[in-house]
Amino acid sequence: MIIFPSIVLIDDKKEDLDSIQDSLVRAGYPCFPIHYKKDEPSNLSGVDHINFDKVHPRVIITDLNLQELQVNAKSLVGPIADILRKITIDGPYLLFFWSKNTGTVKEVMDLIEERYADIPYPIHWGVLDKAQFNTPRSNLKDEVVGILSSNPIFESLFGWENRVSSAAQLTTDSLFRLARSRENNIEKFQHQTTENLKTMLGIIGNETLGFKNAREEPDVAIELGLEPVLHNHIRSNHNKAEHSSWVNASKGIGQKPDNESYQDIKAYLNTFYHIDELSNGSLKNKRGTWIEFNKTYLDENELKVESNLGRNIKTVMNEEFLNCRKGTKKERSVVREATQLGFIELSAECDQAQRKTKLNRYFLSAMIPKEHEKFTFFGDQSGRDTAHAGIYRLPNVIIKNEEYIVKVSFMYQLGARPDVNKWLGTPIFKLKDQILSDISFRASQHAARPGIIRFD
Repeated sequence: MIIFPSIVLIDDKKEDLDSIQDSLVRAGYPCFPIHYKKDEPSNLSGVDHINFDKVHPRVIITDLNLQELQVNAKSLVGPIADILRKITIDGPYLLFFWSKNTGTVKEVMDLIEERYADIPYPIHWGVLDKAQFNTPRSNLKDEVVGILSSNPIFESLFGWENRVSSAAQLTTDSLFRLARSRENNIEKFQHQTTENLKTMLGIIGNETLGFKNAREEPDVAIELGLEPVLHNHIRSNHNKAEHSSWVNASKGIGQKPDNESYQDIKAYLNTFYHIDELSNGSLKNKRGTWIEFNKTYLDENELKVESNLGRNIKTVMNEEFLNCRKGTKKERSVVREATQLGFIELSAECDQAQRKTKLNRYFLSAMIPKEHEKFTFFGDQSGRDTAHAGIYRLPNVIIKNEEYIVKVSFMYQLGARPDVNKWLGTPIFKLKDQILSDISFRASQHAARPGIIRFD
């Protein structure tokens, strides 16, 4: 899908819109112009004629008075609010108005805050004079640079976003250079280059996920196969970043973090780095997927589950995940009820890629709400965070807006066919590659630990 440029211009006067767009393009800044058309009965927002699925703006520059109304905030705010509600904005963006009435713009923003809680707020807003875009080209560049650098955090993230996009283009270019035909005839050049690209992409996909997986998910196979080259281009683009921009955009870079602020935010960062929440209908056989223990089946088949695990569920929870010596009997009962048991899929990566997995391999796991953290420590007053060495404790993560402690036990392993096994309920989240590799490595270490018989 083609995404339009990140700078969006909005004006009800076509000649002004064309003039401003021309000025920005001549200065080297691609932009997407939107002609506001409120005079059409079917165009309620004035921009209904635009497919915003293909527009993901980072900078919105709009005329303040889109309907030639009286210049007062109460009249002007409605059309602006309709536009911002219509545009799909899921991330940081800058909002600038064409206007000489700075005070009026401030009133408009105050009314948006007061009346329209559903509109995502810009990370920065400002006022521009249309006349400045008729200045000489060199001055215009300075003005646009000033817009993009008006917020240090936005400037750094937007710059990084564009470098990643450039790295993707470099990846495509490097693959094309490998496939480029040396034929002088245009028709032969096109045919041979196309065939070379097809062959290369097929080989990349097969090697990345294996023949069977690549046949079912060719898009995943090929794009995963291109990722290592993309990553190399991203790394090579690091020297193009302005070091000072990241310094201004970050707080405490190169310094030991303030403990209080770190505690508040670390679970969100762990979530950002390590898990993806899953939607209804997600597959249960994907490596790294955390699947809830089917509670209905568990409640109705306690004895059958106990015979398979060798322990009843209460004993398993106390031995593996919760300290049964802390708190009162009632408190421990509340914690066990709040704890959600599940399974994490940890089949060998190569076996899944080549479709050699006969039975998927699952390890027993638990999600414990952060409010019950004291029940997850064992031993003396300082406390270990796991009952024994065969437990892996993930960094705290946010799932469905609640902070959880997630533990995995290597002592309880289940081989199952996910499409027919009744123990497996709904997939909740999926681990990302880095932490998934760490858990797999620890599980292998635990299974291969040495032991001897000795007489001391």
